[in-house]
Amino acid sequence: MGCTSTSGKTYFFYPDVQIDGDEYPSDGRLQYQTTGYQWSLSTSRATDLDTVRCDTDVDTTGGCVFPNYAPTYTFNAARYPQAAAHAWLIQTFTPKSPGSKAVGTPLYYLGDTTKSDRNRDRMCPNGWAADNGDTSALDGPTDVRLNCDEFPFGASYNSGGMSADEGGINPAVPDDSTSGVPSGAACVQTYATLVDGTMHVYNLNGTVPSWTEVCGRSAMSDRDNQGSMSVFGGAYGFSKKMRLMGKDAYWLNTAMNGHCATANVNSTSVKCTMTATN
Repeated sequence: MGCTSTSGKTYFFYPDVQIDGDEYPSDGRLQYQTTGYQWSLSTSRATDLDTVRCDTDVDTTGGCVFPNYAPTYTFNAARYPQAAAHAWLIQTFTPKSPGSKAVGTPLYYLGDTTKSDRNRDRMCPNGWAADNGDTSALDGPTDVRLNCDEFPFGASYNSGGMSADEGGINPAVPDDSTSGVPSGAACVQTYATLVDGTMHVYNLNGTVPSWTEVCGRSAMSDRDNQGSMSVFGGAYGFSKKMRLMGKDAYWLNTAMNGHCATANVNSTSVKCTMTATN
């Protein structure tokens, strides 16, 4: 691509094509007529699926994508079931269904680490997982600490920790907040625990989900939480390969299936059996 030699550049290309031609009748008795073939003449540059974006901003090596086509990030649910189960729970039972392709509610990429760190600090303050988790969720001798998993991700404009004034589209502001600052206390709050050899995700004591929440935070295995996103970032991760920029949309496939039943028709309690699909 032509911009490879210059870093920090972004270019858009619109492959609109229209071909006009003259047709002459073979019998010579009819007048000729002009015909045209139109391919992908733009109706909206902002949404046309054939718009091409090339850049040297995401990576110094230039590359191109179709920015109006949202790619899908897929969890390795078989290897990291706690994180996948938590994301599936929030995606399935909360009203915003973050990242669901079936519902049409994508996640929007936030590449600013200062803002994403702020989101995470609000959703998962230091010590929250250790204070609220169960060490039975730890996965092996090298998994030495509990971790707070927030969903939607802190590195997204969907994060519950990002206020509307800061550009957030899904702020988690407690009903009793006077400051208007988002807090993980307004999310569905759960923890992972091992019971009779099977991993469960329970709501924290004293917190009962209303399923009107817009986010979730869960105390779980550090290995599961970190591993589930290990191939999202980095030099060869999903965000670089898909050349995500700004507020680009993408989907999340949790790679989980769930069979659920409510305790009774008047109850908010939900019991689900989840299985990984990969």
